[in-house]
Amino acid sequence: MGLFPEKIEKLWEIWDLRTCILLSLFLQAFLVLFSSFRRRFKSSLLIVFVWAAYLLADWIAAVAIGLITQSQGSNCNSNAKGNEDLLAFWASFLLLHLGGPDSITSFALEDNEFWIRHLFGLLLQVLAAAYSLLLTLPSNKLWLPTILVFAVGTIKYAERTYALYLASLDRFGATVLPKPDPGPDYEESAALYSAAAAMAVMPRVDQSDDAELILELGQKVKSAEDIKLLQLAHLLFQAFKGLIVGFFLSNRDRKTSREIFMKIDHKCAFKLIEYEFSFMYQVLHTKAVVVHRRVGYILRFISLSSIFGASIFFFLVGKKSFGTETEIALTFTLLVGAIVLDVISIIKLIFSEWTLLDAQIENQYEWRRKYITATILEKQRWSGKVFQYDMINYCLDQERQFSLILHKIAGYVRATAIVEQLRNMWFSSSKPVKDPLKKFIFEELKEKSNDAENLKEALEACSHRGDSALLKSSYTSYIKLKWSIGEFQYAESLLLWHLATDLICYKEEKEAKSGDHKHQRENCKALSDYVFYLLVMHTTMMSPVLGNWHKAFQDTCAEAKRYFKKHKITNDEEAFDKMDDVKTKVRPAAVKGTKSKSVFFDACILARQLRNMEDKERWRTMELVWLEFVAYAAINCKANIHAQQPSRGGELLTFIWLLMYHLGLGTQFSEQEELAGTKMVAIK
Repeated sequence: MGLFPEKIEKLWEIWDLRTCILLSLFLQAFLVLFSSFRRRFKSSLLIVFVWAAYLLADWIAAVAIGLITQSQGSNCNSNAKGNEDLLAFWASFLLLHLGGPDSITSFALEDNEFWIRHLFGLLLQVLAAAYSLLLTLPSNKLWLPTILVFAVGTIKYAERTYALYLASLDRFGATVLPKPDPGPDYEESAALYSAAAAMAVMPRVDQSDDAELILELGQKVKSAEDIKLLQLAHLLFQAFKGLIVGFFLSNRDRKTSREIFMKIDHKCAFKLIEYEFSFMYQVLHTKAVVVHRRVGYILRFISLSSIFGASIFFFLVGKKSFGTETEIALTFTLLVGAIVLDVISIIKLIFSEWTLLDAQIENQYEWRRKYITATILEKQRWSGKVFQYDMINYCLDQERQFSLILHKIAGYVRATAIVEQLRNMWFSSSKPVKDPLKKFIFEELKEKSNDAENLKEALEACSHRGDSALLKSSYTSYIKLKWSIGEFQYAESLLLWHLATDLICYKEEKEAKSGDHKHQRENCKALSDYVFYLLVMHTTMMSPVLGNWHKAFQDTCAEAKRYFKKHKITNDEEAFDKMDDVKTKVRPAAVKGTKSKSVFFDACILARQLRNMEDKERWRTMELVWLEFVAYAAINCKANIHAQQPSRGGELLTFIWLLMYHLGLGTQFSEQEELAGTKMVAIK
């Protein structure tokens, strides 16, 4: 006796293949419609759904092809398994589904490295679909539409595999390299140099065409809605994409980019970087590189024409011998679904950024410039949000009764880390990155760039982690505050300033202070809570600078919980009020020793010192310190980690990373000047 009743097993034998085919079509539709949303929304639920659909789509289609070939090989009753001509036709559609939509080829960067596995899968599944067709020949009445769909499926599967290959790090790195250039012939150049020595000849360096074009476009950019900005972003992406694979950029690239960014405003700068990350996302995770070329357009026309042709043939041919009405209806569903999804893909193709990269777009029809261009430029390309979490609420959330019970249950099944992650996701929040914050970040980084004329000074600017910001305050304030940076590791200073910032912001809001410093307070609070969220939820982004973060964090949490429990504190308002009343005349290390790395009471001391400063100086100092904290984390985060963020809604930290490089602040610039070529020019 089986696990399920006999009637259910027989029903499943009839509907297993049909169910797999319908599910495969549904997954394709879901990916076409929603896979690109993951770069616009920071939603964990959306990412989970896209991830599940991405994995299931390949598995379901491959299983269905296996069921078809098994059904044909066993010569099952046609009433139970359907007409063999239809089965071969369905196998071709499943091959089409394995090709996947244009909007997603990989879910994560790691998927691109498995292009060889997909190539092997392409060969196997094409052979399986071809075998299914061969079993029905020469009596197959649907051989023509089957071959048409089979050809389209093979094309799309090959496109997907090729896109994965191009996005793999090795191949992606190869595309960054310029064409091999042995330089001028040495013997001829030496002879020319010797002959011209008496004429007072000097070499002149020629800038590359790309550098000149970048500068030319940069000068023409007038606003964030300018189409020239998109074209400029594509050129900058081509020049700076080597950062992802660890390549060093030339000093000429640094000067060219820096010259442009020093002249534009913050709106243009953030829009430019948004465009660049959009290109990065499409190159690494979609078929954009394969489709947006002449051959790709031709193949798209052939694919849609073939599907239309197959649909017309099936509509006109007699269907009495092709199984039941349900099977015929399923076939029509596959045909209509293929046409609709292809049409949607073509519409997305038309309204893609790549269609605007034509330099002659201004000479196109007025309707195209007015509607298509405007629609493309107005599209949202990242979430525009940052997640927020603060340590006080983190500690209080852990002490809630429900959290304690859940944590205890999770301990029995060894799932504490998973529950902890889910709890943090539940209690964290998000807020939009407002224009004042963007302006502050851009203007201050621009000022840093202005002070760093050469690479040595740029490297020094990248090493600042709050100490340089304190130097801009008054001498008295610097002397009082320098301990909070100099006596702690980076992660400890972050935690210390985070607690102090939260305490000060709470007191300011409680006292209803606003006026001139409202935006500065909001900037400090946003950056402080954002960095804490990254430390707790995205440690991979902060791993190069963590140091003894885990020790300092757990000790500070333990001391905070003990303090809250001792004073019976249950909410953040009570916590901040009690912390503000702490009388801390002596540093905790002098009283308790240095074994514990807690900075809980150090934060109370720092908050009191900051509150004793004048409002203008206090908020200016705090803003600059937090910017240096974030910039230090951004520039030290691994480039491949930054490259993963556009597919997850984007991160402000990643925007700051690329903005710093465009302003000439980075660690991947070559000190040697690249000579694009020299000409012997006589001085008269």
